Amino acid sequence: MKFSPEYLEHVVRRLESIGSHPLGFRVAGTPEEREAVEFIADEMRRLGLENVTEEPVPVDGWRLEEAFVELADGTRFECASFGGVPETGPKGVEGELVAVGRGGRRQLDRVDVRDKVALVEWQVARLWPYHVGLELGLRGAAAMVVFAPPGGPYYQAPDALGTFDGIWHAEGPPCVTIRKEDGARLTVRAGERVKVVLRAPLTPGAEGMNVAGELPGRQRGAPTIVAGHHDGWFGAAFDDATGVAITLELARAFTEAGIRPRRTIAFVSHTAEEYGIAESAYDWCYGAWYQVVAEHREWTTGSPFYLNVEGSGRPDVFTLDAPPELTAWVRRVCRGAARDGLLPHGHRLGKPNTWTEVWPFLAAGIPGMNVSTFTSEFDRTEYHTQYDTAEGVDFDYLARLSEVCARLLLDEPALDFAARARELRKVRHAKLQRALDDLEQATGRERFTAVGRGLHGVDAVDAPRYPHEQTAADVELLEQALADLGSAAASLSRVGINWLCSDLSHEAFRRERARRGRRARRACWGVQADADPGPDLWRELASLRGEPGARPPGPWLERSLRHHLARSRRELERRLERMAAAAAGRVFPLPRPRAADLPVEPRA
Repeated sequence: MKFSPEYLEHVVRRLESIGSHPLGFRVAGTPEEREAVEFIADEMRRLGLENVTEEPVPVDGWRLEEAFVELADGTRFECASFGGVPETGPKGVEGELVAVGRGGRRQLDRVDVRDKVALVEWQVARLWPYHVGLELGLRGAAAMVVFAPPGGPYYQAPDALGTFDGIWHAEGPPCVTIRKEDGARLTVRAGERVKVVLRAPLTPGAEGMNVAGELPGRQRGAPTIVAGHHDGWFGAAFDDATGVAITLELARAFTEAGIRPRRTIAFVSHTAEEYGIAESAYDWCYGAWYQVVAEHREWTTGSPFYLNVEGSGRPDVFTLDAPPELTAWVRRVCRGAARDGLLPHGHRLGKPNTWTEVWPFLAAGIPGMNVSTFTSEFDRTEYHTQYDTAEGVDFDYLARLSEVCARLLLDEPALDFAARARELRKVRHAKLQRALDDLEQATGRERFTAVGRGLHGVDAVDAPRYPHEQTAADVELLEQALADLGSAAASLSRVGINWLCSDLSHEAFRRERARRGRRARRACWGVQADADPGPDLWRELASLRGEPGARPPGPWLERSLRHHLARSRRELERRLERMAAAAAGRVFPLPRPRAADLPVEPRA
């Protein structure tokens, strides 16, 4: 088979050209996504794929049209925003500009933000703009302007203008992002009146589209799947027009070579990877989640393999994020690819994470992995900025990576369940350990459905963990606090999401905590994640820190902590029992989308 750099570049540049704003933006549920979907579906049909389908996905469409901050003298600063953030409308919002630093409650207690425009510095990764936006909204701020200063977690390239999914609370004000250089210029204008304009209409119940086409195999059954995502911020050439390009190039190369695979291969382009639903703590990977829980539930018990292609082709190391069951197989494929000169920048294995669409597939029970050439340096400097262009992609390298992906698709993996069992041997739980004895001997695709649904979870910052790990850590920290109440605050601030207590008022913390976990409204794939946000320790921490108005420490404090510890211990046992059942082969039901997980269509 031959893989074409020219065709890959054609796809990337065509998708990059589509945008609602001069800087790009093709977001789920917008006319720009519709244009991308039509291009991809037409390409699939032209390449000879069968059963090409545009699968509707209900989303909250968000369309960036214009964003800027304007001073009284007419000086205007170009801006962007976060997906799902409410707009100001064309007339904008005016108010006094107030610089609030990182925007935690201690900084906000020193200023009056009501009816004002807050200038916020995104200084650390853990305190996200949506956290600050919630606090500002509850205090009556008119609007919010965000920039990542030098040393901040993102957008550190010169003059970088950034975006993300919003994860926005309904109480949050309109918000725009600005370059760090312009943020510094605005800081010295604090006290002046400014106007913030964000034209970004939100359409509840809009229609996004996943696109799928098939190359029929020799055997019947659920398909092997390869996918990228066509939605994106700015030009989104690397993230993730390259993933769509590899998907289409694989289809082109296979059909041109007359390949008839053992299994049918489904070639997919997802919607709503970047953002798909407003006012949700789980607003990304939405299109992939919807596909496996609503449209193709049969894949979760039958598909042998899912390959997710994220941003690829920048001249950096090829990273393959694989679960333990696939690690040995992936190493073997990569050794062959390296010998054949397909990996000139090397390769490394990582673990799947929740920031890519492989996670909802794994948690639904499908063996899968993610590939990309993302690096931490790219994440810090150019990720989700206007610098995501085709000029940053090496298309000859992308063609080589397409061949590596072809080998992964055509070589059905053998699943190594013993590797999973070895990872879990350190967990002290008799029932789980007995189940691992059985898991070590397991073979066959069917067992992965149980493993996927029962052994995938997340921690308090949505990073992938085993379902018990966050709760087990919380139990240990609560025990440490009770053993030494004099220094308990240090331990308690690390329980669940309680690190936020120092930056959020109790009301804001309560609202943020309520959005976490499987029972939350609009939990989407968070139902599969079954996150444990931990107990609400805001009052206990305020007491221990001697905050004004807090209840003084006393016997109530120890009683409260013992109560939280007992509940966390019960929750830990529930999670370990569930993991033991999954390791022993029990297949838990795949949660279907609830009405509360889906966008609400506008009333007539």
